[in-house]
Amino acid sequence: MGSFGRGIALTRDAAPERTQGKQMTLDKRNLYRLPWSMNDNAIGWLEVTDTCNIHCEGCYRQRITGHKSLEQIKEEILFLKKWRNPDNISIAGGEPLIHRDIMEVVAFVAEQGMKPIVLTNAVALTPDVMKELKRAGIAGFTIHIDSHQNRPHWEGKNEAELNELRGRCADIVAGAGGHTYVVFNATVYPSSYNEIPDIVRWGQANIGKVHGLVFITYRTATTDTYRAVDGKEHEVAMEKLSYVQEHFDEKFVTGPEVVSKIQEICPNYEPSGYLGGSIKHDSFKWIAGATIGSRNGVFGSVGRRTMELAQTGHHLFTGTYLAYLSQAGIGGKVFALAPWDPVVGKASRAFWRDVLHHPGHLFDKIYVQSIGIIQAPDVQDSGAADMCDSCPDMTVWDGKLVNSCRMDEYRLFGGMVTVVDKKESVLAQAEAAIAEVPVKP
Repeated sequence: MGSFGRGIALTRDAAPERTQGKQMTLDKRNLYRLPWSMNDNAIGWLEVTDTCNIHCEGCYRQRITGHKSLEQIKEEILFLKKWRNPDNISIAGGEPLIHRDIMEVVAFVAEQGMKPIVLTNAVALTPDVMKELKRAGIAGFTIHIDSHQNRPHWEGKNEAELNELRGRCADIVAGAGGHTYVVFNATVYPSSYNEIPDIVRWGQANIGKVHGLVFITYRTATTDTYRAVDGKEHEVAMEKLSYVQEHFDEKFVTGPEVVSKIQEICPNYEPSGYLGGSIKHDSFKWIAGATIGSRNGVFGSVGRRTMELAQTGHHLFTGTYLAYLSQAGIGGKVFALAPWDPVVGKASRAFWRDVLHHPGHLFDKIYVQSIGIIQAPDVQDSGAADMCDSCPDMTVWDGKLVNSCRMDEYRLFGGMVTVVDKKESVLAQAEAAIAEVPVKP
């Protein structure tokens, strides 16, 4: 599977009538609950800077402190290694490629026996930079490209048009040779929801050099409807947070809706793993899956049994859970799992039917391409957010692990804020005031 990127919510949970389109029903019994926890997780999220070279709509990180020192970064890497037990370190920001010590950071992660994965917008990714990263020991990239990034020279481009840029980035990574893993992620906005198939179609067509796709549903907080209070019930200035807007009237997108939209273009896609929410029993925060295919098409997906085998087997033999494969070109041996996994069995039968019609396809390389979805936190009626259970993207702040998507609340207000509906808040205050008025006999 691949890893994930930006997108934040501090809004009320969307009602069913507000959803974008057809919402598929996911049955958790058909999915493997990823076994990750706070202290034994596949991912260690390292933020080396909060400075960036572009400003994406809805990004949850803003500049407050700038670049961290190499000494501090190394301390955080060792903290994550000790307390997270990760398979990989996701080197994030801000934009990590503009950090002056990025090569040393990548090399130190590799020296510690973990996979260095750079999460980047790729503005600073050039063939020369790629060669340096390769020498430093880079294992992979998650490259964030979408239509709401205010990206120089690509303003106003839709997701289909941005596939040209995605292709250029994939070529830079592939041009360095070896098995560098590359995932492309995109935030899904209400306005770009129907463009998801354009990204999936492009990913399938380039399965040899695009190893994964991730879709993050967009959320925002609004100051016209809500106010926020800190842990001491003191009101805080919501507008200081980068992901807060004054108004937002569009309908939000859910994770299951993204699955349905993907299946419009790729009906063989079946999710195989998930993480639920921290409050709601029926929420899907992370939806993980992987298709099996070649350059001639997709044959099917891996099922929950293969996902379970990958996670438990990796932990058994390496001591860590799995976030990124070492290489996507897994070959036909994946079909050996068919007797164990009925979903892989369907893919195997589709492959052999294709070979019967096109015998030359027998020698095509078989790839596994991950497709994941994140649904951002949703605020409940109580004002608490339904976060990702066993959050994979916890980072280090003030000597402890915190949710990276909420870290600016810690940095600005000392901890997570609680969102309160302004109308409900005014009514509650009025009722409290009335209750305090003495009743005359």
